Amino acid sequence: MNSRGFSADHIPIILLKTTSEESTDLYATHLLSESTVDDYNFQPQFIPVLEHKFNHDPILSVVESLGQSPDHPDQLDPTLFPYGGLIFTSQRAVDAFNSALFSLSLYSNQAGVNEVPSTVLRRLQSLKIPLYAVGPATARALKEVQGLLLPFCTIEGGELAGSGNLLAPLILEHYNAIHSSTDFGTRSWTFNKEGNKKPLLFLAGEKHRDTIPVTLTSAPAEQRIVVEEAVVYSTTTSLNFPSLLFSKLHATSSASIRWLVIFSPTAGGQLLSALGWLDEATNRIYGSQHDCWKDRTTFITSIGPTTKEYMRKEFGFEVDVCATKPSPEGVSKGIKQFMQKKGLPGGTSQSIRAQDG
Repeated sequence: MNSRGFSADHIPIILLKTTSEESTDLYATHLLSESTVDDYNFQPQFIPVLEHKFNHDPILSVVESLGQSPDHPDQLDPTLFPYGGLIFTSQRAVDAFNSALFSLSLYSNQAGVNEVPSTVLRRLQSLKIPLYAVGPATARALKEVQGLLLPFCTIEGGELAGSGNLLAPLILEHYNAIHSSTDFGTRSWTFNKEGNKKPLLFLAGEKHRDTIPVTLTSAPAEQRIVVEEAVVYSTTTSLNFPSLLFSKLHATSSASIRWLVIFSPTAGGQLLSALGWLDEATNRIYGSQHDCWKDRTTFITSIGPTTKEYMRKEFGFEVDVCATKPSPEGVSKGIKQFMQKKGLPGGTSQSIRAQDG
């Protein structure tokens, strides 16, 4: 154990993401379990990069205008709810949605106020629409909201759709299948009171890709789905990120190998600069002959193709590993395969030899 808190054979995995409890974070749990199984001695660590500000207004404006069923005041008239489904492409969008509903729930429990919010929440619980999610993490976050407030909604995508490119065709197939279903109870939620196909509501951040809206709105006429977008959160870089990053890099500088995992493009430039790999004059990485690349022991993983492309286009940097799935398993698998292929120390020598020959 050295003076900086880790053994020489430990491999720091610095994840540029927020975690509330490292003992329960799925990335920490999985990477530590990999150390036990494969003797890689991964040491997961976290640096919060982003701060999020939620915008409840577009969510509450939809929820508070829910129309009641003529026969059942506590239930929702399917034709009056304006959307046939909701689209979530990040955990933050789910958090914003949940936060808005929670604020409504708190309001309904205050003494001396009318019962409208409470009634609205009961109507909300009668919703029977699909909730489309990009990736398993977003789906897991939605599962919690579903259990509390949306028991009749279904979650689609998740593990089967780790990106917008994969989720968009899934939505086209699934939503149109519902719309044309012979089960009136199922398809009634996709029709508005004029008898037309309802749009979907895309709950997104201030900065987001338009892959899903473009794909759905440019489909053939009979499959085309209108998408309305609502910005439900904004993102800024944490003011503490630069100092935390420098501190963590210093603390792990004597490691024989270390990895940094990027979860969004936001931190890319600051990371490359902190590592000494970025030419500040050109905002591009140094050429291959520069001293910073000599005997390199720091490697970079991106959580998916969006971040990978951003690093390439913006800085001319090719990440060492791009996770095939945006998950703990995808990250660890990519790192292990890279290390085995390069013959880097860390795993068992047997696994390295098996991979090489």
